Amino acid sequence: MIRRLSELVEEPKVNIRGGVGAAQGVDLLQLGEMDGVLSLGRITLEPGSTIGEHAHPNTEDLYLILVGHGVGVLNGERFPVGPGDLFLVKAGGSHGLINDSEGPLTFLGLLTRSAGTAV
Repeated sequence: MIRRLSELVEEPKVNIRGGVGAAQGVDLLQLGEMDGVLSLGRITLEPGSTIGEHAHPNTEDLYLILVGHGVGVLNGERFPVGPGDLFLVKAGGSHGLINDSEGPLTFLGLLTRSAGTAV
């Protein structure tokens, strides 16, 4: 499979996972395109936007920060994030992301099923 940037469609998103504000997202992989991967996407949070802290009872999710700075939330703990940082929520945990900066915050989100979980 080959995916070209020119073929991808960026879509507006608002109030992601109970968060606030606007974002743009593009789906890079979807369910069934790669074993174990439920989705892979690139999301850009506008300044002041958030992804609400949400639970992952049966999945794992990795956020890799590409551009910008903000605050990551992992199991209730808050910490600064910037380019190259990543954090992973394991099944049973929760996470979120806050863009408290004056510029955009872009990250990759990789959602997988946890070991032993059927989809």
